[in-house]
Amino acid sequence: MSIRNHIICIIAFCLFLPATPAMASDNVDSLQKVLTHVLENRARYDGQKQQQILKLKETLKSNYASLTERYNNYQQLFNAYKSFIHDSAYVYCKKLNACAYQLKDQNKINYARVNMGFVLVSAGMFKEGLDTLGKVNSKFLTDKQRYEYLFLQVRSYFDLADFDRIGDYYDQYSKAGLMYCDSIMHQNNPDSYEYLSAFGLKALRTHDYKAAVEPYQKLLRFKQTYQDSAINYSCLSFVYHALYRDDLSLPLLIKSAIIDNTHSTKESVALTNLADRIKNNDIETAYNYINKAIDDAVFYGARHREAQISIIMPIIESEQINGIEKQKRSLMIYASIITVLVIIVIIFAFIVSKQLKKLRIADQIIVNKNNDLNEANTSLVKANSHLDNANRKLSQFNVKLDEANMIKDEYIGYFFNIHSDYIEKIDRLKRSIEKKVKEKRYEEVLMALNRLNPGSERENLSHSFDKVFLNIFPGFVQDFNALFDEAHQVHLHEGQLLNSELRIFALIRLGIHDNESIGKILNYSVNTIYTYKTKVKNKSFVPNDEFEDRIMLIKAVKEVSDLA
Repeated sequence: MSIRNHIICIIAFCLFLPATPAMASDNVDSLQKVLTHVLENRARYDGQKQQQILKLKETLKSNYASLTERYNNYQQLFNAYKSFIHDSAYVYCKKLNACAYQLKDQNKINYARVNMGFVLVSAGMFKEGLDTLGKVNSKFLTDKQRYEYLFLQVRSYFDLADFDRIGDYYDQYSKAGLMYCDSIMHQNNPDSYEYLSAFGLKALRTHDYKAAVEPYQKLLRFKQTYQDSAINYSCLSFVYHALYRDDLSLPLLIKSAIIDNTHSTKESVALTNLADRIKNNDIETAYNYINKAIDDAVFYGARHREAQISIIMPIIESEQINGIEKQKRSLMIYASIITVLVIIVIIFAFIVSKQLKKLRIADQIIVNKNNDLNEANTSLVKANSHLDNANRKLSQFNVKLDEANMIKDEYIGYFFNIHSDYIEKIDRLKRSIEKKVKEKRYEEVLMALNRLNPGSERENLSHSFDKVFLNIFPGFVQDFNALFDEAHQVHLHEGQLLNSELRIFALIRLGIHDNESIGKILNYSVNTIYTYKTKVKNKSFVPNDEFEDRIMLIKAVKEVSDLA
């Protein structure tokens, strides 16, 4: 899918997602996923923007001879740069202005001044921007251009008021902005896009938020540019937020941020406002958003945006640090609680131990008393004696049985390590004998040499291991095969107890997991053991990282009997 189609799909997804309260949580989550995807692909969108600009520059070269075509190309390049890179927008705006003077067209001259005013205000150069707009003669502008000029005046004064923040100047600049809103409303039909945009913004700035809802809802039904739709989404989001309807506000603000970033609009505040809005609930995401916003402001060259973000960024960073400190404190609390619990367990264990000693002493006293009583009744003493002896023997037998099982599980691997060392000693002895043979001391070694057969010893060792292991785990082969499809199950030859692969996992079942130890027991290299294990695991339908855990669950004789 091309980037253009990708952008269209994302915007369509944003526009048609419901914003009802019932769907608010799911809507916000879905939109944030889209925004995250868009932010991850910002470089691609910027590259697409640069490609569009490159094509416009190529068109400019081919049309440069025609002054009119050159003006139109400068206008297109200005439109491409005006919310993307301030410096480039300024350069092409100057060329646009020069071209307009060459054409001696008052409409183009005055509209070029409007464009220059936009560039200067967007960069935070309010005085220069307002001075430039003050030179515009609106009678030479078309109706659409006149609305654009008046709305830019509105924006300039409102942005200046927000930037200064000093009460007297704030009121002065806000009043001027509201006057231009009235001018737009007086010059346009009440149902027009222009009237509704001015009316909505005036209601928003005068804090009449309920009155601002309807015009912005109507504005979003108009066919409009992506810049206008992003602005209207952002404004309606602010209105809902002021009315404590964050269930409706947050999705709209996210949509605005998505539209800005899919079109590489760097002169925007949606991402900054979004970071500020979510900083108390999702500090990591807010930190990511505010960093992206400061990157945009630096990329575009909007100094007043950088100043606005610099106010919010330390707050978000401090929130992030506070979150880390809270986690540290929580960990310290948990560690303290665990330490206290361990101490309590140790104290209880000590108390229980003392109580058990007292109980054993009491038991001994009771036994002695019983012996005294048994002397008075010989037959009862004998019967109790026989019963005690039988119970004691049964207890001892159970203890020994448990102990034997434990020894088999814990030390069978060690047993085979010893035998492996023994075989290695035989190998060394054989090499020694061979040396003596080379020295022609045949009488000393010939008989011993013929009797030595390490290969046979290893086979006997493996066979003994197989027998002992299968005596403890008689169902091992069947349980092992249950971890594979029928096509990959192990089929042993007649008389064969275990093969090499089964012996490796038999040792693992006994608790020997180290490849080097297994290789030493079976006389394989570490790489061979690793290869065998990997080959077997890859054939199983059990995930590789769970395979050995499943092997450890294979039951021994005692465990099977207990289950029965």
